[in-house]
Order: sequence, then structure tokens, then C-alpha cells
Amino acid sequence: MRSHFLSTKLGFIATILILPQAFLLAHWSNKVEGVANTKGRNYACALISNGSISTQIDNLGVQKQTRYVSFYPCVAWEGRNYGVPHDTLISHGYFDTELSVNGKLQDTPLKWSQTLHKKEAFSENVVEYADAAVRTIAFVPAGHDMLVVKKIITAKKPGQIKFAFDYKFAPKTNAKPRERVQTLTRYASGNCASFEYIAFGHKTYRGIISIISDSPCTPSFPDADTASLLSQCEAVPGKAFEISYFITFNDDFERKDYRKSDLDARTYASRNGFDKIFDDHKESWLKYWSNSYIDIPDKDIENTYYTGLYHQRCNATKWSLPVGIFSNSHWGGRFFGWDEAFNAMALASSGKFEYSRRPADFRSKNLDSAIRRVNKNGEKRKSGVRFVWESMVDGFEGAPAGFWNDHIFHMSNVVMSAWEHFLYTNDKDFLKKNYELMVESALYYMRNSIYERDGGYIVGRCTDLERLGEAKLNPFMTSCGIIYTLEKTAAAAKILGVDSELAKECLDTAKGLRKTLPNDGKKYVPYEGSKDYSIGSVGGFYPYPVLDPQDKLARKAVYDFLDNIHLAGNMYDMGKSVNAWYAGWVSVPLVSLGDRTNPALLLSSAAKNTGAFYDTYEINEPENNLQLHPWFSTGSGNFVYAVNQMLVQSKENGEVWVCPGTPKEWKDIEFKLPCYGGLFVEAKIKDSKLSSLKIESPSQANSREIKTVVMPESYVDTSKIAAEWVKRGGNILIRAEAGKPLYK
Repeated sequence: MRSHFLSTKLGFIATILILPQAFLLAHWSNKVEGVANTKGRNYACALISNGSISTQIDNLGVQKQTRYVSFYPCVAWEGRNYGVPHDTLISHGYFDTELSVNGKLQDTPLKWSQTLHKKEAFSENVVEYADAAVRTIAFVPAGHDMLVVKKIITAKKPGQIKFAFDYKFAPKTNAKPRERVQTLTRYASGNCASFEYIAFGHKTYRGIISIISDSPCTPSFPDADTASLLSQCEAVPGKAFEISYFITFNDDFERKDYRKSDLDARTYASRNGFDKIFDDHKESWLKYWSNSYIDIPDKDIENTYYTGLYHQRCNATKWSLPVGIFSNSHWGGRFFGWDEAFNAMALASSGKFEYSRRPADFRSKNLDSAIRRVNKNGEKRKSGVRFVWESMVDGFEGAPAGFWNDHIFHMSNVVMSAWEHFLYTNDKDFLKKNYELMVESALYYMRNSIYERDGGYIVGRCTDLERLGEAKLNPFMTSCGIIYTLEKTAAAAKILGVDSELAKECLDTAKGLRKTLPNDGKKYVPYEGSKDYSIGSVGGFYPYPVLDPQDKLARKAVYDFLDNIHLAGNMYDMGKSVNAWYAGWVSVPLVSLGDRTNPALLLSSAAKNTGAFYDTYEINEPENNLQLHPWFSTGSGNFVYAVNQMLVQSKENGEVWVCPGTPKEWKDIEFKLPCYGGLFVEAKIKDSKLSSLKIESPSQANSREIKTVVMPESYVDTSKIAAEWVKRGGNILIRAEAGKPLYK
């Protein structure tokens, strides 16, 4: 069990326990418990979201306005921003409750528990008070701009129960005055109370928030910012009093007639009720989980993995994949071309293709405005494309001034999002749709960023990783990203049968860049003359796999960084530990180098340093009073991708490496994960021996794909192989045709 501790104002220590998988049904649920209202320093609420409406439920099943590292619990609605400078998503309110039994206020919890159910995407709380217990179920329905909260109240003695559900709509941030959002009118009828408002932000938003109860209640407005729905009944000990609340959000940002949309949403809630809406929501999430799984011995890694995949869908907007959807935190829901690629890689390597394609599609949709950023009159195929650093939903720049605006490697990550999705799906229509994205990115580098030197090419000064400071000449990771962009654009041109001359220019330029990658004679270094330690030193394997594992300079760079990782274990020049983002990042190159020890050590350590629900922080060092951004999607994305690479690592030469990074101590492993070519690998290892292996194609279009499965010899009983095979080094290579028997 993992314990979290907190010194309370009363001077005692409370212990919060998170029950590991052995004590729960599976990795699907993570439970936190406490006494009174104490919470551990790693507790940052349960995130519930559908990629549009995003919110957090606290330990008492409400949204007390307590600060959790960087945010206060509230409803954020993606795309509804105040606008630059100091942009953030507009808060759309939060709820609290008040319970009394026989006139006695129940406001001091005796004990509480909270469970995040990841499989079905809801938070469940049970809070015990002196005279009653309250169970809460809260979720954000898939596909609806709505928050649903069910309260189940059980009194311990007969008498009268009074229960008020209070929704406060009072948007405020550290940077914007309250006057930017104005309530135009408030009205109540039946079991419903509504706010109609106008918000002056990046756009002008007019909308309605309605709070509906499925039980008789008296709605009122105790003050200008609060709607209260009061219910009461006679208490019968042991008999539950149930009330469901539906908070609906409608505005004119995407639907012009927001009043009609509000009416439709209220009608939908009333007609379908809690059970039907909850069932539809759970069905949607079960579909999300259905096509892949893992089961590994290290349950901390497994729990963090499943929380990570849960988080990735919570964070998947209709536009792209932001760092987070929070009000006044997590960069206001903006989209980083850099970060969104790590999330896309996690989703693609887990088979969640509906979501992994979104960054590339989003960038292609905004391609013209990004071309105008570079080219007079927006001329195409001239000087390329430069995407903004922090994109709003309409493609406009949302970043404040700073040296981060001199990054150029985010175009490489945009290309990586597109290319990797294609490799995993074999979807040529997708590649064709996003090909110009790749071309324009390649042209930007060749026309604006590359200079001749010593018979080769170098990359001009630009900001590389921010920890390294302002612009560097010929930075290693940026150079690897440009090489990747040029070579993958050429590969896409060949597949589509177009642009042979452009493809040749790309390949020739990439070849010249390879000659001048900065090194000190022993290893690649972050930039010319660098003495810094930087995770950018591993960038030639991940995020940009352009180097050969046999490259001695590359191998030395990876292990030199690993040996000194605690000196540069996160994005900023602070902290002493290795965050989940970096643990996942460096694990991928280690897998590529055949390391079956260090990836699991790194990921297991990172998993033990997560939040209460195995959620990843940007930095989480409570012992050093240093915590940044709970529920940090780039961290969960890199973690998930690294675990997937330990189990299945695909190569563009047709090889599929199975269990290339699993430690020998892991004796029982089972998984189903995608590989390149639109295929899925399903394998089971029992007592350190392979017991089943198959490659399947969910699409008839890819049913004739042939791969070479590469697997450590120690796992394989060669007498059971049902296909052609050979031995190479310490591995067994099996010719694998989709749908054909591989192992007896």
C-alpha cells in the first residue's frame, strides 16, 4: 500500500491509503480514504471530463474552493478562453451542498472515501457524517456538454432531511476582472434554475447554464452568483434518499441559437434521466477500452498506465490534445504542437486511432493561417509553414512573450503526429489528407533554418529545450527533428507517388545535417560546445528515431544522460527527481538499445511518485515543497507510450519487436497492442515462457500484411513455432502473416 501524510491544523497526522490492484477488482479503480477532511499532499481531486466539459470532484464529493497545486475545482469548457495576454479558460462555475438532519447541519465529515472508476469514467464518494452518510456519483457524459451528479443520502435516525445543491457561477482568475463575464438574467421554474450570461473573451460568448433536479425541489438565488435547489423529505433510517442533478452548458460559440440548445439539453436530461444517460456514457467508454489491454507484474506501472489512458481520452478535445483543460491552470487549454504529439503517440500505440489523428487533422485545418505566418500573401509551397507555439482552437497564437516563441521543433512533432498515425493505421487517405502538412514543414526548415557549413548543413540559432536557455546554434534535438521531418516527408512522397524532386532535396539535406550533429568526440551533446545535461541528447531515438542503435556516439549520449538524470530530470531548472514525462521519454531510447532493465526501473519509480489516482504531475516533489500541474497530459502520454514500447516496438523495416524492454523478472505478461501496418499483436507469457502469440488485422485492407516478429530467445520454445523462423543474436525472428498461426 502507498501512504500519503498531511499535518492538519489540529496537529495530528492522518494517513490516506491508496489500495493497490490486489485489493480492488483491477487497475480499473483507484480508491483513496481519509478521516475528517484530511487529504495527502499528492491528492489533487478526481478528474472527470469528456474533452469538452472538464472538471474535478474533491474528496467530499463536491467542489470546495481549495487550491490543489495550480487549480481550484470548477467547470472548464474547452474553447471558451479569455484571450491573450495571460489567457485562461473561463470558469463556468462549481457546486457545493448543504445537508441537515432534524435541523442539525452535517458539515463535519467523520471519514470519507473516493474511488475513480476509470473503465466507466466516473467518481464515486462515500462520506460519513454524525447523522447521515452521503454517496456521490459524478460524471461528464460522453458527447454532451453536461455534468451529472447523483446524491444518495442515508440518515442514521428518523426525522427530516434538508438538502441544498448550490451552484455558483462567479468566474474569476488571477489575471482578469469579474466584469469580463456578466450574468444577464437569472430565472427558475419547476425543478430548474438558470443563468444567462455574456462573456467578453477571445470571442464574445453568450450562453446559458441550467441546473436541473430529477426530484421535487425549490429553486432560488440566495445571491447574484448562486443558484440553490432545496429538497427535503422524511428520513427513514437505512432507506436512501436519491437526487440527481444535471448541469447543462450551452452557448453560441458553435451553436447560434443557444436558447434552443439549452431547452434541448434540459429536455434530454428530463426524458432520459440518470440511468439512461449513465448507461450510454459507460457504453461509450467501454468501446474506448475494448481493442487493447495490458497485464504486467508491476502494478504501480500498470495503474499509472491505465490512469494515463483514461486521462488521454478525458483530454481529447474535438480540436486536438491540450496539456490540460483547466481554468486558470494548464496553459488555458491551449494546444502545443510539441506536447500534443506525445499524447498522439500514446493514443496511436494503444490503438485509440479516433483520437490519435486529431492533432494532425487540427494542424491541417489551420494550415493556411500558419502558411501566412511565413509567406507574403499566403503563397503555398514556397517558404513553408510555421505554427504558433500555443494555439487557440482557431489557430491563433495564445503564448505570452518569451524565448519559447523561438522554438522550431514543434513542426517536427506535428509531422510525427501525422506520420506515426499513418504507420499504425496504414490509412493512405489520412496520409494524403495530411501530406501538405508534412511538405510545408519540410520547406520551412529548408528555406529558413538550415545553413551550409564544412560540406554539410547546420541548423541556425533557435530555442531548443527551454531548460537550456535562449537560442543555441545547431542544437542536437532540433536537428534530429528536422532530419526526421525531411526523411519522413520523402517517404510519404514515395508512398503517394508524388514530388520526386522535392523528396530528393529533402533526403540530400537530411544527409548533410547528419554530418554535423554536435558531439564531443565521445557522444552527441545538446548543442555545440555544450557542457549541459539535457534529455535532448536522447532525441535521435525519441522523439525522433533517426539514429542507428549501433551508433556509438548515440548510445553513449543516452547512457551518459541516464547516469546523470537527476541533474536534469524535468523540463525546468528546478527539482531533484525525475518526472513521469522524462522517465517515459528516456525509457523509449533504452528499449531501442536493447535495455531490459532500466526502462522498468525508471517507470516504476515514476509510478510511485504519482498522485492519489496514479495521475502524473509536471513535477511532483512534495518533500521539497515543489509541485507543478497535477493531471499533466504530456507526462501521462509519454508514460503510456514508453510502456507500450516495452511490450511492442514497431520498426519501419517491417520488424515488430515483442517484449524488447521487459525485465527478466517479469514472468507473467499479457497484452494486446497495435503495431505498424494496421495490425494488432496479442501475446501471453506464463512462467517466463510464451504460451500464445498472434497478429490480427481488424481491417480486410491489411489482412495480407506480413511482418517479422522479433522476440527474446529466452521466452520462446522453438518447437512450438508454427511459421518460418530464424535465430539472430539473442532473438528469435518469426515470419508473421496476419491471421495465420504463429505459435502452437
